[in-house]
Amino acid sequence: MSGTWWTRLVTILLIVGWGAWMLIPTFTAPSAEERRAAVAAQAESGTAAEEVEQTWWQSMLPEQQISLGIDLQGGIDMTLQVEVDEAVISSVQRDVVPVKDSAEREGIKLADVRRAQGEATLLLRGEEGVGVDALRVFMEKRFDGYEYVNSRTEPVPGGGEAEYHAFTVTDEQRSYIAEQSVQQALETLRSRIDETGVKEPSIVLKGGHRINVQLPGIDDIQQAVKAIGTTAMLEFQMVDEEVMKNFSSVEKALLSAEKDLDPEIYNDDVALSGWMVSAGHIPADDRLMWKYKPGPDGDDVREQPYVVSQQVILTGDDVNDARVGLNQYNEPYVSLEFKPRGANIFAEVTGENVGRRFAIVLDKKVRSAPYIREKIGGGRASIEMGVTDYNLAMDDAKVLSLVLRTGALPAPVTIGDIRQVGASLGEDAIASGEIATLVGFGLVLLFMLVYYRKLGVVSIIALVCNVALVLALLAAVGATLTLPGIAGIALTVGMAVDCNIIIYERIREERRLGKNDRSAADTGFSKGLWAVLDANITTFIAGVVLYTYGTGPIKGFAVTLMIGIITTLFTGVFVSRTLVEFITRKASSRLSF
Repeated sequence: MSGTWWTRLVTILLIVGWGAWMLIPTFTAPSAEERRAAVAAQAESGTAAEEVEQTWWQSMLPEQQISLGIDLQGGIDMTLQVEVDEAVISSVQRDVVPVKDSAEREGIKLADVRRAQGEATLLLRGEEGVGVDALRVFMEKRFDGYEYVNSRTEPVPGGGEAEYHAFTVTDEQRSYIAEQSVQQALETLRSRIDETGVKEPSIVLKGGHRINVQLPGIDDIQQAVKAIGTTAMLEFQMVDEEVMKNFSSVEKALLSAEKDLDPEIYNDDVALSGWMVSAGHIPADDRLMWKYKPGPDGDDVREQPYVVSQQVILTGDDVNDARVGLNQYNEPYVSLEFKPRGANIFAEVTGENVGRRFAIVLDKKVRSAPYIREKIGGGRASIEMGVTDYNLAMDDAKVLSLVLRTGALPAPVTIGDIRQVGASLGEDAIASGEIATLVGFGLVLLFMLVYYRKLGVVSIIALVCNVALVLALLAAVGATLTLPGIAGIALTVGMAVDCNIIIYERIREERRLGKNDRSAADTGFSKGLWAVLDANITTFIAGVVLYTYGTGPIKGFAVTLMIGIITTLFTGVFVSRTLVEFITRKASSRLSF
């Protein structure tokens, strides 16, 4: 035996040994049924999970396991609809202050700037001498995303009416905001899901401003919807204390609204606020918002109305970090840390409004409205979660801190189709895939044994090493095994056999030329190598294209296909050649085929 032969043998043993070592955690891990039974037993007994003490060799095992896709281990598949119209309206609302500041720098005196209720339209009212022509020139110069629509009569703060000039968002700007909102929503969802620790989620864009989300291994739909679907639009707005002092008139107006308005309008916070403004019950630059509490049926119900200023002081974009904490009464709350700019604004506003209340508004609902006792420096604030139920409050606090850390969605998202894939379906799919792969594997091996005899045994050993290395590499790179991935492994078996057949037929040709088995084997491997490389490289390129442009199941198939090609070249050429050299190590050796 030459030194080269021993070098190859040691290399093969090391690589195959590494593959076996990588697969130990996967094949020794408890099944999905065992995990569910353990969780159920733990919940029934009310005890905490006990940590299992590991032996020294278990602590040395790799942490990576083969991740199973949603079609194998079950999970949640949902489609989210991004409400881009709300994103456009929010963008217009954010332009109110910049328009005021820019007009002041340009020397154009504006008496009022506000957004039209329920529209993506800015309403501008100039002081005496500032007409529509001057406003049109100003908006075209500084805010080219708007176009002049018309002039209309609107109520003004303090009572009465005046002429306003309406500038609405252009179609081009509307499309741009919609596209940016969907992309931002996609990235925000990725950040949120990454923080939840879900392995190998699938988050892809669909047509019509929709996003498809697949969460393997998750079975709590309500928790998933809370973490993913919560918009988390956090806003700080001042409470209008002048209106709240005479709150009895607001209450009378609400009683009248409940009698006169359709229930759909009355129960819609935005529509009801618009009616209160148009009816003159609250100022035009104020909004009516509600604080909610859990109802008897589990749904949130209105608890306390607040009249707040339309101007937003701070938003969730100004939050740098959010964490869950417990106050002195052991009640959960969310601690906020502002970014430097937000901290300065928060300190300035609280210093100027001591004795007044500021409303902490989350998703257009008042979470709390504390009084400002003193100037609050340091850039910190907190959101109380309430005392109704500790576990519920703690869950809400965790979800809120998560979505605030990862950023608010740029627009509300509506949960469309939602499908829960049962783990039993995944186990059936795994069993079916295993049977199909084993049957194919067995038929191929039977053919190789009958037709090639000793070389058929070499093929069997190479194929076993091939499949083991494919699974080991899947575990090592953290790839996800899906049902199409199992199909890719079955295809790998066929390609690996094809590699052997090409080389074996070359060996037969050399034997027909009169060479002995050892010389024929050397020449057959040398000549067959290029044909094997050509076939596998072109297939690998196809796998790269599938992975680059495909989604979901197509990517799963492409991953196992590419890994299978790499292992096929190693086992079909390197391992097989080493074993054949062992069989033909003597000049008189016979391959007997």
